[in-house]
Amino acid sequence: MSRRTAVANISSIAHHHRGVSYASKHGASVVNRRPGRRRGARSMGRYPFLTVALNYLNTMRGVLAVSTHSELERRMRRMDKDLTVLKDAGKIKTCNPYKLNDLDVLAYISLLRSRGLQDSGIDHNLDALVGLLRYIGNGAVDQAKRKYSQHFPHSRKARLAPISDSDRRAIIEAAGKVPDKDWRRMLAYALCVSAICSGLRPKELRFAKAQDLNIARQVFHAEEVKGKGRYGEPRDACIHPDGLAFLRRYLRVRAKKLEKERIITDLLFPAIQDIKKKGDGSFSINGTTMLRTIVMRETGVKFDLRACRRTYGQVGIDDGVELDTVSIMLGHANTRTTETYYARKKNEAAVADARKVWGSNATVSTAPEANTPLIDKKSWISGYA
Repeated sequence: MSRRTAVANISSIAHHHRGVSYASKHGASVVNRRPGRRRGARSMGRYPFLTVALNYLNTMRGVLAVSTHSELERRMRRMDKDLTVLKDAGKIKTCNPYKLNDLDVLAYISLLRSRGLQDSGIDHNLDALVGLLRYIGNGAVDQAKRKYSQHFPHSRKARLAPISDSDRRAIIEAAGKVPDKDWRRMLAYALCVSAICSGLRPKELRFAKAQDLNIARQVFHAEEVKGKGRYGEPRDACIHPDGLAFLRRYLRVRAKKLEKERIITDLLFPAIQDIKKKGDGSFSINGTTMLRTIVMRETGVKFDLRACRRTYGQVGIDDGVELDTVSIMLGHANTRTTETYYARKKNEAAVADARKVWGSNATVSTAPEANTPLIDKKSWISGYA
């Protein structure tokens, strides 16, 4: 092969890789293959939003609670479907989160509103979206909120109601009537009474140890706290006296049950069937829901374990426990969280406190009214008030 031929062949290969055929240059009958579409650095295939979302969720694993992480994943998957609907309808140009802009965010809000979603639900979805977009450096939601604030929900997150006093009493009284031999019902009521009378979170109860419940000291210790190892710290909560008698009985029943089943576990609320299957013995979220359902069905009271936390806080405030004390026992970083979402002094209690301070000490001034010469005159100087 001559040197000239070799150079021509190399040139042909170079032109081919640049999408320009050697045939177009020299008239030879060489087939020119069309190069494939080049994907950009941020092209992620058919499901760009979900690809980035799952990567984001992976970085949040271990940072968020398991239940929170699962809920966020479900929300992201629904969001991916919603954005696909908007793209197919021509209302947004892309589902790629790197390329979403402020107008795309408005289109998404409009879609949620068209489905009748309440402001609180829209807020939850936008919180998830803004977290994802900030993770990749896209400020589309923030920009949209600055430019089109009127399109965003303006609802104030109201404090949810606690369990009423009558319903709270009904649950505790029903617990006292459960026979010792009915293990399943004893377990269900023990879980709910513990939540109502200690204010511990569902996860803190699911992983609680028997030694965490100290009836003699009237203390329930929370070890598996929210944000453990990062910002959360183990704490103690004072048990409300209304629950002491039943919880003392539950500890005796639990010990007898474990002895009968020949099971060794330090879990306060053991899932015996799970232990027999070589599991860790703790109840899942669905497991605690099933236990709570037993109590709801028998008492007719509808509640969840988070309502029990609010109830503990509100009862404490109503009984005269200081707000700061209640906040610490609930595991809050500050009293603002407690007052905003859990418990606050009732209006009638505030009035009663004011009466104690002012009472009959409030006096009406008997001093004569001071004359105001400039106003008393028939004419006055302009500019005085």
